[in-house]
Amino acid sequence: MSRFLRNAAAAALVVAALGACATTASAQSYTRLVVFGDSLSDNGNLYAVTGGTQPLSPPYYQGRFSNGPVFTELLGFNAGRYTAGAPVTGSVNYAFGGARTDSAASPPGMRNQLLAYTGGGGTFGANDLVSILGGANNIFQAFPGAAASPATAQATMQGVATAAAGDINFLVNSVAAAGAGTVLVTNLPRLGITPGFSAGSIGASGSALADFSGTTFNSALLSGLFGVAAANPNSNIILMDLYKISDPLAGNPGAFGLTNASTACFNGVTVCADPDSYLYWDSVHPTAAGHRLIAQLANDYLYYGDLGAQSTVQAETGFRQREDLLDLASEGLSARGGWEPGTHLTFGALYDSVETDARGVVAAADATGWGGRVGLDHVMSDTLRFGLAGTFRTADVEAGPMAFDVETYAFDIYAGWRSGAMFVNATVGGSIDQYDDITRATSLAPIVHTGDTDGGSLGARLQAGTWLDMGGIALSPRVAVNFVSTDVNGYVEQGAAAQYQYEDRTVQAASGEIALRAEGGGEGLNFWVEGGYRDSFGDSSDAVRVGIAGNPAQVLERDIGDPFGGSLLASAGVEADVGPGTMSIGYRGRFGDAADAHVGAITFRLPLP
Repeated sequence: MSRFLRNAAAAALVVAALGACATTASAQSYTRLVVFGDSLSDNGNLYAVTGGTQPLSPPYYQGRFSNGPVFTELLGFNAGRYTAGAPVTGSVNYAFGGARTDSAASPPGMRNQLLAYTGGGGTFGANDLVSILGGANNIFQAFPGAAASPATAQATMQGVATAAAGDINFLVNSVAAAGAGTVLVTNLPRLGITPGFSAGSIGASGSALADFSGTTFNSALLSGLFGVAAANPNSNIILMDLYKISDPLAGNPGAFGLTNASTACFNGVTVCADPDSYLYWDSVHPTAAGHRLIAQLANDYLYYGDLGAQSTVQAETGFRQREDLLDLASEGLSARGGWEPGTHLTFGALYDSVETDARGVVAAADATGWGGRVGLDHVMSDTLRFGLAGTFRTADVEAGPMAFDVETYAFDIYAGWRSGAMFVNATVGGSIDQYDDITRATSLAPIVHTGDTDGGSLGARLQAGTWLDMGGIALSPRVAVNFVSTDVNGYVEQGAAAQYQYEDRTVQAASGEIALRAEGGGEGLNFWVEGGYRDSFGDSSDAVRVGIAGNPAQVLERDIGDPFGGSLLASAGVEADVGPGTMSIGYRGRFGDAADAHVGAITFRLPLP
């Protein structure tokens, strides 16, 4: 587990709430899209230059190599076609069906697509999104000749695939060096399981050679992209991994709303009855449903900085629970009743909940938890008292697309002094947390990523006040300061979509509060009510930092801030003599700008012989 963390246990507000008072980074956004590629990205360019003959529409959809829009048309931009004279200053698509990655003249290879764009006055800016996808046609066109010579087939295809990857890396480097803020580079899916290369179509050896060619390309592409990214630190180069998603799609198409992920809907003559239930439109191209899945996957990659910011709730949960345990420890030291000399055993149980509104890129969150607390309390005299307590707590947190469980082990020590009506008390403590069963619903439903991590927190609280006897009711104005520092260790998600890599994070802040407490009662039964206000006066928390594992994508930061902001405090309870000891039942609430927290606790205090 690493570093001391917080807990929640015992009576106090719990969890972490988000809040509108917090400062949030602006959402990840792109102002326009520029596309270079082949038939997977072509929105009608080849169709235009071939006089509407390639592909034949219908059954192909308006010049797309599918039965509907391609994935680049589903990313939130209305990119015009290069062949229609779309201006280079707006979103524009230069992709051509059949294009290789090289400088071929017809259809224009991807190197020539870039030259056409820059030759027409096209430039790149920091808010541009550039999509680059190609390499399959290099493999397709070389494949028959290579397969005809089995002895040299792998060597031939290795050379073809490596050269194609080199072209893509050249393009990415050129675009990044020219100032493109974000470049989405897509690798090749698993070619051997597509209808055009499956065992039922060309035999197992052909399928294996297709897989070899694709994986060779993908490996060379990834290796080169890390170098390109290092040379262009001002450009965020993101690799979208289609290969990784291929087997999950093929193995369980029903989970993605499909019934067929192995054969083509259009066989060259007839179209299947329900194209939306097929992954493949023809031997190599996805259906419109398949392109929708690719677009969803692209969103998981493109917006990882914003989507990953949801993990802020983990550290915030730890921070708030540590604050609450400090509150709980000082609660018994600031009551009006006299201190009974001797040593006492305390134990109790609590239940709590937190509801937080959405704020910026962070979604609304809900948390519920319960815990138990055991402590020893010793009164040395009518002016000095000290004790220690251990707490266990478990909580379930649901935060937009993310959910997790927290198990916390905490230890606190406290001491109090009073003289007449004046009192001062101090508490210090630490917690160790285990964040288990972390899940994130990715943009590509129903894929859910998993993870786990741990962390800890340290905190201190100092409270002072006085009591004013008002005749039957006693009032106590009091002030307090708190300092809490919470650490959550970084971790990497596991799953088939974009695997977010969360960096270590520290959330720490000092806060001050003022409150007024009233107590009353008599013979073995007392009650209290309290109201106050708490706000941070020193916040030095880290930003949330998220990258993508095994990917050249940059680590992005999102500043989140205090979820509660300034918040009202309210508590009430009763304490009664029960046999040889006392029992108290209490409630404590916290009401922030965008979050509410509630804690209920039952505590027993028994004298030791």
